Amino acid sequence: MICDEQALHFYLGTHRPNWIAAASVPPEVSLFISHRVLARYKTLPTAPAWPVRRHIAIDSGAFTELSLYGTFRTTPEEYIAALARYDDKIGDLDWAAPQDWMCEPWMLAKTGLTIAEHQRRTVANFVRLVELWPDYSDADCPVMPVIQGWTVDDYLACVDLYEQHGVRLAQDYPVVGVGSVCRRQATRDIGDIFQTLAAQDLPLHGFGVKLSGLRRYGRYLTTADSMAWSYAGRRTPTQCGSTRHKSEANCLIYALAWHARVQDAADAAQRVHPTTRHDLQTAA
Repeated sequence: MICDEQALHFYLGTHRPNWIAAASVPPEVSLFISHRVLARYKTLPTAPAWPVRRHIAIDSGAFTELSLYGTFRTTPEEYIAALARYDDKIGDLDWAAPQDWMCEPWMLAKTGLTIAEHQRRTVANFVRLVELWPDYSDADCPVMPVIQGWTVDDYLACVDLYEQHGVRLAQDYPVVGVGSVCRRQATRDIGDIFQTLAAQDLPLHGFGVKLSGLRRYGRYLTTADSMAWSYAGRRTPTQCGSTRHKSEANCLIYALAWHARVQDAADAAQRVHPTTRHDLQTAA
């Protein structure tokens, strides 16, 4: 499996665009930031010209948009134009998520649609974004596919749906996202889903992965992101000595310390031998 060949690359989620250009953020710390945050900025930060390129990935903000409206108000044309702008102004993006449709039961209740329809719309949006990209940029398209579902069989059906549209997930893409997992990652189901998809030799990305998730299924990932540090920081009185903030929700020092702990956990998960995976999941 490809996860046996690659170390897990972790992206620090952030709502602070200025961190992209901050010299105080080490170049080896990759950043994951939402389109909904970047879209508000007329002038975008530019990644420093480090000897090692700063890795940046973009979240589409799909979860927030569907949660608020039950549909997308941002058109594919608007989103792809924004991605072309980020790729040009910020610097060469690693990848960007499509406008995918989550399949949690409460999200289905919000949209009034079925899992199959959410999957169909997810695949159709990815195909549409890839088609639109050459109209906005000559660079390689950064949009990567996301598999959606709820059960193992759902996710496999979504893989088949991509194949039916000529999208070869294992052969053509360095990142394949797995959606609808971040709010149930403490369950054994998620480990089964990632293990099954990894067996398809897919380079899997885990969205919003917490430490418990890394311990449970980090073995099967090639990339992951999280900004759990900020959620925890809201309830954490300032620890860094600063008198400028009362909590750690926006603190770079706190975020980098958290990132170091998560990277250690990711490295440990990657070193787990296949025969000990069950023991690791049981202990998580």
